[in-house]
Amino acid sequence: MRMLSLTVLGLVGAVLIVLGVAVSWQRTLIPAALDGTVRNIITFEVDQPGVDDWVSLSVDDSEITTGNDALMCLRDGSTATKSSFSRQVYVDGVPCELPFPRQAVSDTIVPMPLAGILASIVLPQRARRS
Repeated sequence: MRMLSLTVLGLVGAVLIVLGVAVSWQRTLIPAALDGTVRNIITFEVDQPGVDDWVSLSVDDSEITTGNDALMCLRDGSTATKSSFSRQVYVDGVPCELPFPRQAVSDTIVPMPLAGILASIVLPQRARRS
């Protein structure tokens, strides 16, 4: 019964990690495709102004909320073109490369060693009981 509980707990943890990673990346411009005029850029300051701010903007009829990395390339009134899952944005025909989003990268990398540490604790205990 204990092994079943650990298995279910591990699966729930894995699902939550995958969902967290997906949400982190979705909050960046990288998965989005853009093609239109940028309007209504509004910056929302959070805990560390200038570091973890959120930006709301619209590209034609689409409303987008993203991290402040978008401000490196996009300006109000500019025309932006970008394909999905690309870091390359063309702003008024000039290429601009979005940086890798620190939060999404850390949300992707940090759970891996933590899962390894947890597995190294749980699996030897299971082997001793067998």
